Amino acid sequence: MYHIAPVIGTYAYLHYPKDIRINANVLFLLSILHNASLVVFSAWTFYSLSTSMYKYGLVFEPRHYLQHEEIDMAIFYFYISKYYEYVDTFLLHLNGKTPIFLQKFHHVGAVICWHLGYYYKVDSVVFASLLNSLIHTFMYSYYLGSLLKIKKVRSIKPYLTFAQLVQLGQFPVVICFYKNESLVNYSVMFIFSCYATILIGLFMHFYWTNYIKNISAKNT
Repeated sequence: MYHIAPVIGTYAYLHYPKDIRINANVLFLLSILHNASLVVFSAWTFYSLSTSMYKYGLVFEPRHYLQHEEIDMAIFYFYISKYYEYVDTFLLHLNGKTPIFLQKFHHVGAVICWHLGYYYKVDSVVFASLLNSLIHTFMYSYYLGSLLKIKKVRSIKPYLTFAQLVQLGQFPVVICFYKNESLVNYSVMFIFSCYATILIGLFMHFYWTNYIKNISAKNT
């Protein structure tokens, strides 16, 4: 029963009615509010975690960070936000667009991994949340800028994809620094690493297809 939330969330996400449409102006306003709220929340999470980690030092020991209430609270809110990020996909459906597999896998996997990380108090989830919140601050700022038609904002898209790849690479690396975790927590860290490894492959394919391959085709 403790793990029912990600099961229900994943089912709802995958079975969301895809043919619903709303007024274009309302959709635009919802998109603005959605992305702006995630910019603010992601920036707050990064600031909160970075200041707390500076306060308690850089330590790779079980429950070193999550024993502190302010860090535990920030991770809990960040975990809950993974459900709210489903709205990314819902907005695409409302716009009559079809999300790619990368996005759907990304959202479903994030909910499952952060649920396990928070529920079992796996301290490495703090490092994952720190970098992920930083990337999301820039990513949702990009989405917001695109909606507001800010000039040249689209030019940073390849760099955001590359930044996603860099931050995903830290998932398998960080677990190497933990030597005293329980078997259950090591299992959670392994699931996190598998998720990140698959995402790296998907993002590399996306980067190759949308940037390198397209640029090569235009130059020939």
